Amino acid sequence: MPVLNPSLSNQITGTIQTTFAAARDATSGTVATATSRYFTAIRYSKVSGFRGNTVSINRYFIEFDTSGISVTPSDATLQIYGFANGTADFFPVKATFSDGALASGDFDAIDGWSAGADNSSNVTKYSSEVTSWSTSGLNNITLTSDALSDMVSEDNFKICLIQSGNDLANVEATAVVQTGIDNLNTIRLSYTEGATGFGHKTIGVASANIGKVNGVATANIGKINTVD
Repeated sequence: MPVLNPSLSNQITGTIQTTFAAARDATSGTVATATSRYFTAIRYSKVSGFRGNTVSINRYFIEFDTSGISVTPSDATLQIYGFANGTADFFPVKATFSDGALASGDFDAIDGWSAGADNSSNVTKYSSEVTSWSTSGLNNITLTSDALSDMVSEDNFKICLIQSGNDLANVEATAVVQTGIDNLNTIRLSYTEGATGFGHKTIGVASANIGKVNGVATANIGKINTVD
């Protein structure tokens, strides 16, 4: 099973604001200084104080070089080592920042994102909601068919980890939830390579047991007698 390490992984810290809309719909933040551990990689916080509210949001971005994948994988798992905090439920969603670079203006670089809207149905979700998190071990996130498709169609597979209940869904609440990531133990993308060539039985013989048909390798056969 091939394993890829990220070409980029970092937190963007949103600006601290007095209103939920200003914090959540901001178009820029601060790319965190490179570190091996992020206490609040994914964060939603609204705290009421004597002088008013303070709202802050963090999102985490990851990129993998998938240019070497030429066939859609049969499955894939995003593996992330947790750290310190594990209270922010989240979704991995498709991100749109520039290849190999994460800038302050990428805070909302999310495919389908619309300011002021519940984006739960607008974004491309790469897994089911992550609601359980180990803060001292490896977390395995099974990726969706959309993720598998993008792994083969995109040379750089980009992900944003976004808090689900408030940030993604555009729901304001007084709460502090945050999830940490330990890059010291790395982030990985493991996958099972997809089958190549003609994938059906021929004269009752399973394709896995056929190396060639009439001298042609099955990897180079798309159809037999015009049949896929």
